[in-house]
Amino acid sequence: MSEITLETIYREVRDLKMLIDSLAETIEILANPKELEGIRRGLMDFKRGRTRSWGEFEQELRKEGKL
Repeated sequence: MSEITLETIYREVRDLKMLIDSLAETIEILANPKELEGIRRGLMDFKRGRTRSWGEFEQELRKEGKL
């Protein structure tokens, strides 16, 4: 059995806090109808093949002077 150190406890608490923060953010997004609808639309676009590569997206932003 390995020894429990203050450093080990710190890492475990830090990791647990990150997990709790992530879960809280997920709950917040899922509770927001507008954000949830945006996710649904994005998934439908993906399923229907209405996507583009990162390179195409980057090129469009450069063309519009946004990058």
